[in-house]
Amino acid sequence: MSDHPRHPHTAALRRGRFALTRVMSLAACCLLAACSAPRPEIVHQPDPKPTSLLLRHAGVLDVGGGRVLADRDVLVRGDRIAAIGLGGQIAAEPGVREIDAGGATLLPGLIDVHGHVSLDSAPTWVRRMPDVEANLRSYLYTGVTTVLDPSDATPEAAERRDQIARGELLGPHLYTAGRLLTAHGGHPVALLQVAAPWWIRWYLVPGAAHQVGTPEEARAAVALEADAGVDFIKVVVDRIPEEAALMDDETLRAAVEAADARGLRTLAHIGSVRDALATGRAGVAAWVHNVYKERIPDATITELADFGIPMVPTLVVWHSYADIGGGGRIATRLERETESVDVLDAFNDDPDASALAAAFAPYLEMLRDQRPIWAENVQRLHAAGVTILAGSDTQSGVLPGPGLHRELALLHAAGLSRAETIRAATLHAARFVSGQQDPDFGLIEVGKRADLLLVEGNPLDDLDALSNIREVIVSGVPLERMPIGAATASGG
Repeated sequence: MSDHPRHPHTAALRRGRFALTRVMSLAACCLLAACSAPRPEIVHQPDPKPTSLLLRHAGVLDVGGGRVLADRDVLVRGDRIAAIGLGGQIAAEPGVREIDAGGATLLPGLIDVHGHVSLDSAPTWVRRMPDVEANLRSYLYTGVTTVLDPSDATPEAAERRDQIARGELLGPHLYTAGRLLTAHGGHPVALLQVAAPWWIRWYLVPGAAHQVGTPEEARAAVALEADAGVDFIKVVVDRIPEEAALMDDETLRAAVEAADARGLRTLAHIGSVRDALATGRAGVAAWVHNVYKERIPDATITELADFGIPMVPTLVVWHSYADIGGGGRIATRLERETESVDVLDAFNDDPDASALAAAFAPYLEMLRDQRPIWAENVQRLHAAGVTILAGSDTQSGVLPGPGLHRELALLHAAGLSRAETIRAATLHAARFVSGQQDPDFGLIEVGKRADLLLVEGNPLDDLDALSNIREVIVSGVPLERMPIGAATASGG
């Protein structure tokens, strides 16, 4: 389904490179087969798929202008928007499927600029293996039609993306950064050594990242990822926990320069002001976290804005970490429709949370202390001209799809208008992931790809309307959505 350029790579190269990882993955899956029951298929493609659609009397959201164009018909042929006209004025052609969109708003499909597809969102104490196909379906169910995965260490990362593009696997359009680069003993290696359960630690830790400590090692790691066909390179410049190693500036610059030489943009995981400045000076393309460890000084706000680098704050993941062991988590509507009651309830019944909290007590205490400044940092950066992009950092506690909706609410609470918040997950996000000022998706115009979301109400009046989904259309195909049956539980 995706049409962005690919770098040359072969299946044979990937098979050779990741042979050991495949064996380890198989062993882990066999070990935990009894703990990983099949997940419900909450979305399907219709059979047969319609060749054209006509949405009647929709309010069409002009994301660039921040307004809704009332009573419009939208004709889709194949995977493209073919025509937009006043309600009732586009003739129904033979074989077209008509959809009554009266009272609803049509907007571009949402984009998660930090969405992992090969991680599991259940509490770690549930001991459930990741289910990639279930994650992909969950994104689609919630209207997320494009995902940038900034760290997928699985052997299948690039091939999975290509399978989706060829229509062999149902999922959102996918961009991948493959395996990330970090310092020797840096994040996420240090985190996994402590936080990962013993029964899976042996599998996760060795393949989690390229650990690099010299420019030569950084260049070699970038070459491996580029040859595997990734779309981006990701570097980690943050300490989790605080004792973890940090990539030095010379190695960082070498990684960015090597990526640039291969036509790849670099994403930077940051935590502190120092991290943001170092990665900005190195020439990264985006910060894929906020400065979450401290308040950004006023003078530094301008310095960061002058880099012209967008930021993906991922506020939802820091809130999720800060809430570990606190109980009282209330599931959202979309979480109840895409995840089992047992898993959702488990967040508030966590027998191992005390051990995790003890191991990371200083880090978690820091998060709780700094929580009040997260929204303020985002608001001040946004006011200074930093482009804010929406991303959830899908992982334990942050569900694929519903996590992005939580992030959008947090961005709005941080001071972005509803229109700006929607642009962060549509037009601005599309411009970044595609690398094009006039992207092929992320807005509703004739000729653009028909990734569309039809919601009840007007999200410019009430952002919660984004969760009240009537239709999800991916590449011109309206999906059949079936909640898993947990929608009767209480919560917002």
